[in-house]
Amino acid sequence: MKDSKYYKKLRLRKKQDKEPNYGWMTRLLLSVIFVLVSLILTNLNKDFKAKYYEEVLNKNMNFNQINEFYRKYIGKGKENDNDVEIANLDDKALKEVVKENNSFKLNVGNDYPVAVLKPGIIVFMGDKDDLGNTIIIQGNDGIDIWYSNITVSDYSLYDYVSTGDILGVNNEDYYKLTIMKDGKYLEYDEYFS
Repeated sequence: MKDSKYYKKLRLRKKQDKEPNYGWMTRLLLSVIFVLVSLILTNLNKDFKAKYYEEVLNKNMNFNQINEFYRKYIGKGKENDNDVEIANLDDKALKEVVKENNSFKLNVGNDYPVAVLKPGIIVFMGDKDDLGNTIIIQGNDGIDIWYSNITVSDYSLYDYVSTGDILGVNNEDYYKLTIMKDGKYLEYDEYFS
């Protein structure tokens, strides 16, 4: 019986199941080492500390580059949703789209659930100029979408959101969208066509 094909396959399968997978531990240790090296260098060298503060803390970081680097050298992080379609705005609820300065006011009625149009990382949450409560999502395609005049539900800064996730509800009978790429404002029709 111990020489049968079934028994050999079972033994081989049990042996493979017992072999540990250390991939997650390697990624964790590399991340910890990177953070520790950054902390040590910022404490030892004042020039590096000034450059670090300028480049990392004061500028708007492009998280797509970080995500690509992480996926290439360390392993898969969040799945990249570049192939996902833009979430559809509900045509029945959308009454009107009006351009106001660089934003687009979407009249939808009260307590409309605002969905994420493209996947990305939340890079800002708070009051922005005259837009009110704003969430900025840096998309996987490099486009920043600002969702303004909404009450956030369960998200925090640097959370990854997918297409169709509900950010929250609008505060009045409208919410505003601002679409930017490389510091330039995009038109609503240009982006959604």
